[in-house]
Amino acid sequence: MEKFGLLNIINVIAIIVIPIVAVIIGQKLQDRSEKRKDKMNVFTHLMSYRMFGYTTQYSVNVFNSVPIIFNDDKNVIEKYNNYLKSLMIRKEDVPIKEKEIENNKTKMLEAMSKSLGYKKIDWELIQNPYVPTGLLEQIEVENILRKGQIEMAKVFANYETQKDSVQQFGLEIEKRYESCKNKEGNTNDRKN
Repeated sequence: MEKFGLLNIINVIAIIVIPIVAVIIGQKLQDRSEKRKDKMNVFTHLMSYRMFGYTTQYSVNVFNSVPIIFNDDKNVIEKYNNYLKSLMIRKEDVPIKEKEIENNKTKMLEAMSKSLGYKKIDWELIQNPYVPTGLLEQIEVENILRKGQIEMAKVFANYETQKDSVQQFGLEIEKRYESCKNKEGNTNDRKN
């Protein structure tokens, strides 16, 4: 009888404990999967835009999320900080530091690929993205058009400013003329 009672107790404990353990393990696996998915999204985006830089608002947001998403990988964070430091330079120093900036970006992406377990994504692959000539030409044309629009906006802004200045000057001349006319009229009245 004691065996039967002990077996019932073990069964009751198993019925209670096993589902709880299963939920805990399932949650941990799901959390791990979500973290990897987040890392993959960041890595994929940064790899996709590595040729053109991270200049769009979305790319900047993704880049700034690296310390959060990869917080458990010291190597990635170190490479990220090195890349970030190399970007913190004056605009006129960019041509001089361009190679250093590119190397730091490549090191960061390489560290991310290793963190994700990609052994075949190496320096060579990261340094040589596919960029069709037509796309480069399109980007160049868009940049020329954008610069033209900015220059036109400056011309119109200057025109509006100059127009306002001329109008103000004209009003000032009219006031002075009226003032002189009034003084002249007062002088003529006194003479009569």
